[in-house]
Amino acid sequence: MNILFRPAFAGLLCLLAPHARADDALRLDEVVISAPSADDTLRTVPHGVSVITAGDIERAGAQGLGDLLGREAGLNLQSYFGRDKGATVDMRGLGATAVSNVLVLVDGVRLNADDLSGADLSSVALSQVERIEVLRGAGAVRYGDGAVGGIIHVLTKRPRSGPLRGEFGVRSASYDTRELRFSASGGAGPLFGRIDVGRLDGDGYRDNDEQRRRDTAAELRIAPDGALSFMDVLLRVSRHTYEYKLPGQVSRERFLSGRAALRRSSTASPLDGGSTDDRKFGTLWRFDLGEFGLIEFQADHRTRDNPYLIGVNPAQPLSDQQYTIESTRRDVQLRYDLDYSAFGRAHHFGAGFVTQSSDYLRRDIGRTVIDQSRLRTGDLNGQAWYAETVFRATDALRLNAGWRSDDTKSRTEAATYRRTCQFQTVFIPGSGVISVEIPGSCVAGLEADSRYASSTKSHAAELGLSWQPEKALVAFASVSRNFRNPNIDELALASSDLRAQHGRTIEAGVRLQPDDRLSFGLTLFRLRNQDEIYFDSTGVPSVNRNYELPTVRTGVEVDLRWRIRPGVLFAANAGYVQPRFEGSDADVPLVPRRTANLRIEWTPAETQRLTLSARHAGRRFDGNDTDNRSFAALPSYTVFDLALSVRSGAATWSAGVNNLFDKVYSTLAYSSTYYPMPERTAWLGVSWQLE
Repeated sequence: MNILFRPAFAGLLCLLAPHARADDALRLDEVVISAPSADDTLRTVPHGVSVITAGDIERAGAQGLGDLLGREAGLNLQSYFGRDKGATVDMRGLGATAVSNVLVLVDGVRLNADDLSGADLSSVALSQVERIEVLRGAGAVRYGDGAVGGIIHVLTKRPRSGPLRGEFGVRSASYDTRELRFSASGGAGPLFGRIDVGRLDGDGYRDNDEQRRRDTAAELRIAPDGALSFMDVLLRVSRHTYEYKLPGQVSRERFLSGRAALRRSSTASPLDGGSTDDRKFGTLWRFDLGEFGLIEFQADHRTRDNPYLIGVNPAQPLSDQQYTIESTRRDVQLRYDLDYSAFGRAHHFGAGFVTQSSDYLRRDIGRTVIDQSRLRTGDLNGQAWYAETVFRATDALRLNAGWRSDDTKSRTEAATYRRTCQFQTVFIPGSGVISVEIPGSCVAGLEADSRYASSTKSHAAELGLSWQPEKALVAFASVSRNFRNPNIDELALASSDLRAQHGRTIEAGVRLQPDDRLSFGLTLFRLRNQDEIYFDSTGVPSVNRNYELPTVRTGVEVDLRWRIRPGVLFAANAGYVQPRFEGSDADVPLVPRRTANLRIEWTPAETQRLTLSARHAGRRFDGNDTDNRSFAALPSYTVFDLALSVRSGAATWSAGVNNLFDKVYSTLAYSSTYYPMPERTAWLGVSWQLE
């Protein structure tokens, strides 16, 4: 542990008193808004589902959204450098394709980009999060393209009425990492507002691993009284900027040589890095019509710029090696929900219409490097409608059904910067006929290489049953159909026969909560994908294509929470998945068959909490090892974290150690090159409630 943290951490431990006190009771009645259920809670959703509350986030001591999500059953974190930037959360064993097959939403708007960069988890600060809903194998009917493994829905804190209240937080960690954050919320009459500001700076645990993050978000809520009291309007704007360095990969030999060889590991590309500028604006209008239902209109606009350098040659100008991605996305959603009574029972019906449009531009290797600079442009336009219902057949039996129709049109163009000259044929005695360049005839510019247009019609569907013979027990089963269309990046570098991907998930499970001290969940699933899209980096040329064989993931997820005594909570989950190429003996790359998480919370008093957690992932195959014979497998790992919090008046002190036993591990490897995760790190923070 960094020596600067030892006195502070020891001092916080001494504050713990031997007084036992009951903590919050375990509950399974959190409201779920990402999928329809008979009672608006996770109890009757016919899928594997979990909810992470703001209290759970505070107790976890997680250092980012990816770290937090990686502790849930059936979820596995894939990270290059131990930070949210560039990290992906795999769900149900999708492996290398999880970046586009797990859909991440923030307040109902997809965070996944229209290229292969996936969802930028670094743009979501945990201090802004009110709740996270994780729906495994669900979401394709309501949210469409990419909800293959399931969805992760992040819900941020909303403006609150009353006097102005705020929170200020400071955190310091190893490697000169410093974080500041501030939030304030309040309002009077029909107007409520909230603002969140944060910054993070750190040098990283390896050379050329610096990061600089800035976040600003503001929301205004308008809730009129009187004749317009049925209306609720929310306006929000945010900006996320992130400057980062890329330390790159290390060889297998260096990775296996131990921590001493990796500590402050040098990089072969000390100039690699980039930045992100992500700007969002959105509005949500809600019209509560009472017995006639609820109408929601939501419009969102997102602009994202991402210049970066990778594989830099210091002998050449940086401007001739820069890559740039610029994208704009516009989403409009109209939704109608109705709770109604029929046959003596309450039922639910929902329907929606969605449109999206995207523009995309990518520049590779500068702008004017002959035969190397390349420009790709594209646009995507789509529209979809869906309908879903929850029907109570009996007091104990509920039926979920839904259908979605999606129509997407996309266009891409690729061009390369080339120099074209005119030549004249002349005869030279003794030399014969030769071609001579005509002076002043050369012209340099972009020349079109390829154009591609596609029109895809896709469908999603769901049929589910949940049976609740008594309050403590729910059994469920469902079958659902999902799809994923090639994104603009994939279309610009695709095999000639690249097709849309379709899949089907079958799952069944049980949830049990006999009392407030114990809850248990078990889910069995089978996910089969046809024409799964992946990037084939081993071919010549490297292109996006479909797997020749269908992929089948079969597995089980188990989740247990047990309040052993009033001040002691034991929480554990585990997952097992067999990720096979159908008809072969090969596993899908980058999928650990076994994952497990453990958390023990000791709460000796209302103001004190000590948490010990452990994360385990089994061995998995190299990202480029589709036959499981070409490269060595990644070793399994188990990592322990320790976190402590003590509340004193308006201040809450917290401290922790991540990777307590300094485990050397990597979550990713390609062609036997590894990305080592951070060594043991310590952190100390304090937050004040301002009123």
